Formats: sequence, structure tokens, C-alpha cells
Amino acid sequence: MADLGCLENSTLGIIGFGAIGQAIARRALSFDMNVIAKVRTHRSSPVPGVTLIEDLNDLLQQSDHVVLALPSTPESDGLVGGQAMQAMKPGAHLVNVSRANLVDQEALRENLDNGHISRASLDVVEPEPLPANHWIYQHPQVFLSPHISWSGPNMIERLMAPFFANVKAFSNNQPLQNVVDTTAGY
Repeated sequence: MADLGCLENSTLGIIGFGAIGQAIARRALSFDMNVIAKVRTHRSSPVPGVTLIEDLNDLLQQSDHVVLALPSTPESDGLVGGQAMQAMKPGAHLVNVSRANLVDQEALRENLDNGHISRASLDVVEPEPLPANHWIYQHPQVFLSPHISWSGPNMIERLMAPFFANVKAFSNNQPLQNVVDTTAGY
């Protein structure tokens, strides 16, 4: 079972290694966690100390904590269903800070109830908001946050900075930051 009180020397698996996944990795490394991240294609890690792997099952089997930090695309819809949960290390902790449709909530309930997954920390659920008396509200192994994982100090300034940088870049006929890849869907 993942020891939630001691992160040191536990393995954090991050699925989705963009800006959010990288920020999570940097914080986890400061707790002396082993950090691995799932990427679609092999490359060098932009965060020193993080091992990048391509195979989802390898990440799931090694991780004490699995964090979902990827966009919702047709490819990621239902990514963490019953089969993926069974591939997870017994007693793992599942964290979803991205999109609810990535996790099969009924499979999650089953895996929490049978102890295969020790805890789920969810910032997003389906439907949102949940109806009164939904099982997620009452399950002792679920930590539910109010869909504010994006929030933090100086958030408005942090959200606006790339916008203003892009306005300046556009005005100067320079490349824009964070351009959406319509083929990838994000």
C-alpha cells in the first residue's frame, strides 16, 4: 500500500508531461521521490532527475502514486479504466488533476473497494457537480477537492503572462507560445 505519510523514496508516475506535469515533478523531486513520466515518444527529460518512459503499463506497475496531468483527447478518453487499474501497483494512489473522462469511475470504485487502489485524490469528476449522496462523497478512500487544482498564488498574473507575451510576439511578427496543435487536440 502506498504510504501517504512518507513520500521519500516512493515512486511518482506522471501521465502527461507538459507544463503541469513538469511542475509536479519538480515538487516531487524536492521530497526525494523517484519520478517517472509517460511520454508519447522518447526524448530527453526537460526536468533533471525525471526518467521518461513510453509504455503506460511500465509506469503503472512501478508507481506508488499515479498523477494524471494530460489533456482530454479521443486518445486519452477512458485511459485509466479497469485494465489500467489492474496494471497499477497494488495499493497505489491515483490522483486526477486533469479531466474526469480519463478515469472510469465505476472501475475506480471497484478497485478502491477491493483494496487494489489505496486512495484516489480527485479534483475532477463526472458529472460535475456530483449529485447529492454520490458514492464519491462518501467513500473513505477518496479525497475530493473542489476542482481548483489550477489555483494558486498570483494565478491571474500567471495566467495573463503568456497572453501578453503572445500579444507582443504577434505584434512583432515573432513565433507564439503554447500554440494549439489541432492534430494532437491540445
